[in-house]
Amino acid sequence: MGEEHNEMRMVRQPHHIPFTVLLMVSLITHHSSPITVEAAVTKSDKYQMAVSSISEGGGGKLTSSSFGARGGLGETFAGAKASSTTVTTQAGFIASAFPGRRQSPVDQLVMTVLYAKTDPLGSQIPPETWQRDADPIFIWEPPTLGLDLAGYSYAVDDAPDDVVDTAGTSWNVATDPQRLLADGQRTFWVKALSTSGRAGPPISFGVWVDTAPPVIGSYAPAPGLLLNTLAPTVTAAISDALSGVEAEGVTLSVNGVSVPVEWDSATGQLTVSGRTILSEGSNRFQVEATDRVGNVQTPVVWSVRADVTPPSGSVLINGGAQTTTSAYVTLNLSGTDALAGISHVLISNDAVTGYVQEPYAAVRDLWRLNAVRGEQTVYVKFVDTAGNVSEPVEDQIVLELSAPETIIVSGPAGITPASTAKFTFSCPGGNCVFSYAFDHDAWSEWSTESSVTSPPLGPGNHYFKVKAGKETNGIADIQADEEDPTPAERTWIVGVEPPVILVPQGPPIKLWRIE
Repeated sequence: MGEEHNEMRMVRQPHHIPFTVLLMVSLITHHSSPITVEAAVTKSDKYQMAVSSISEGGGGKLTSSSFGARGGLGETFAGAKASSTTVTTQAGFIASAFPGRRQSPVDQLVMTVLYAKTDPLGSQIPPETWQRDADPIFIWEPPTLGLDLAGYSYAVDDAPDDVVDTAGTSWNVATDPQRLLADGQRTFWVKALSTSGRAGPPISFGVWVDTAPPVIGSYAPAPGLLLNTLAPTVTAAISDALSGVEAEGVTLSVNGVSVPVEWDSATGQLTVSGRTILSEGSNRFQVEATDRVGNVQTPVVWSVRADVTPPSGSVLINGGAQTTTSAYVTLNLSGTDALAGISHVLISNDAVTGYVQEPYAAVRDLWRLNAVRGEQTVYVKFVDTAGNVSEPVEDQIVLELSAPETIIVSGPAGITPASTAKFTFSCPGGNCVFSYAFDHDAWSEWSTESSVTSPPLGPGNHYFKVKAGKETNGIADIQADEEDPTPAERTWIVGVEPPVILVPQGPPIKLWRIE
């Protein structure tokens, strides 16, 4: 580089007056052979400065033949300085004279620092992380180069416009209630604007806001429910749309005592099962939930009742009578339950099977005993509203039937070719009335007639039943306890009876006799 240099000659008139010349030139470097820039001249009536040549890469020289001033020019010329005791030359930007090799101007509005804090003196908020602060302060630093900076434009969840919103370097959401951040993933944008109307590229910061607590939806058992177990299955559906439910923040207490729970994060379901957690009487549930940023749901509180003690009771037949002449009796029932109350009863004439469910009432009229003369027993179970069932209680009575018995005197039996059937019937003691039915017909009206002929009947099985009745209680018409509880019955078949001897089919059989 020694062969190439810059020569500066300063021609001044008599009078040694100090001066400063500010030279603004733009230099374009290129990694090739040295390039020489055509000489530039600055002059006035008394002074002249000439720059003869500049080396591109190795650092050119700026000299003064009269004053011994020297300065280096090259890739870092923007900060170079040439000076002597009487002359100072401060290099600025060097203009290039080469067409097609222009350097783009340095962008002075690029911002690189943007962050958020809970408040001006608070802690810094991590970007794109769920947190609870909905009114943070956004802070940024000015562009590195911004000699013509006018201010900044900012926006939330949208690109900022080209209108200056502030000349400062922060936006405190807490002092701007018109633009509070809503829950969700919010993005803050800011960019610098120049006085000449230029705008720098926007810079952004993601703030994820979650101020809403989890939601406790459906839960079981239902409020006010009466249970017949001390170990119910408890469930609750809990959700949080933003940061999510914190597993350790899901709790259940029963009567003020914390109960271990199972939490399924995939389904959002709290479950407790197989544990004895209740006591008889009223029980209070409380479910709480917290999300991952600490928002706490107001506890959901409800109550249920538990009753695991069966009711008790008693039964009397006909008020405790020892005998009855009717198969229809009156049951006197009395049941008690300390917590739930009696809901219904189960009644049967058999200790094991045949129970009939009926609403609970103190008196049950016309219960039908087994229509068999002798001792009869009635069994009753009491059921409370919680579903607890008592052991059966019982009472006995001797049945002495006064209703007449029915006897079929004549009529078909077995197989008959006749399509009609005539039956005659009677009752011991006489003075009876009769009611009858063929097959699936309804019972006929009561009549003194003691015989009946059927309508034409088709081939097949047929059925006839008849019952006798006798007035004994002075009430008009035949009452239920005045008719035979065991009607007489007869079955037969309309058809042709097959022959007794069957001749086998086949080839003729020859009989031989030996003389």
